[in-house]
Amino acid sequence: MGHNSAWKEEERKAAAIFGGQRFWANSGERVDFQGQIGTRTVCGQVKHVRVLALAALERLATEEGVDVVVVKRRSGRGQQTPRLVVFTEAAYRRLHQPAVPVQG
Repeated sequence: MGHNSAWKEEERKAAAIFGGQRFWANSGERVDFQGQIGTRTVCGQVKHVRVLALAALERLATEEGVDVVVVKRRSGRGQQTPRLVVFTEAAYRRLHQPAVPVQG
């Protein structure tokens, strides 16, 4: 699997975590996928990298319009690494708070 196809596959897998779909590469979006947590829409970025500094991860997670960052470390052919799903505390609380029923 080539570099680009592996990266696209990671975007598909990240979107699947949230029951969503990846955005195509030239969509102009700042996010790579959109999905759901319960009834709430979640937008995320995906990074498939060898190294990602914590400060860089913080910047990604706090970008406007980004709710979650999914990171998969590239460790070389045949070397499995876990997929990490990263929220800021504020995003986690917002996306996981109980839905307020609409009074009708």
